[in-house]
Amino acid sequence: MSGRHGLTKHVLIVEDDDQLREVLEEALGEAGYRPIATQDGLEALEWLSSLPLDLIIVDILMPHLDGPELIKQVRQTSRWATIPILVLSAYANLDRYQNLPVQGFLLKPFGLSGLLEKVQTIIGS
Repeated sequence: MSGRHGLTKHVLIVEDDDQLREVLEEALGEAGYRPIATQDGLEALEWLSSLPLDLIIVDILMPHLDGPELIKQVRQTSRWATIPILVLSAYANLDRYQNLPVQGFLLKPFGLSGLLEKVQTIIGS
């Protein structure tokens, strides 16, 4: 999974569920991406400031700084504004989030093959 200048593509996972976060990290790593796992939006902002990223996968509901607020901050910061974002949500009704400036949504529960397909569609392999 080559990104900038042949480097492995970095994927930031922002998910407060420990078990799901670990599964996502393992699956993305096995698929050849370089996952960075964080448990909330505040921790994600620290990584955003320290590493160029190719994709952010973010949950909607999290403590401290939720998904929509994180997305807003990312889009308002010029150096991060173009990073693709994939939203994870357990909400069957995503109508209230349809206007978020993101590249896709994935409803929980989802299969890992569906996740990897979505990631590949958004940032390639």
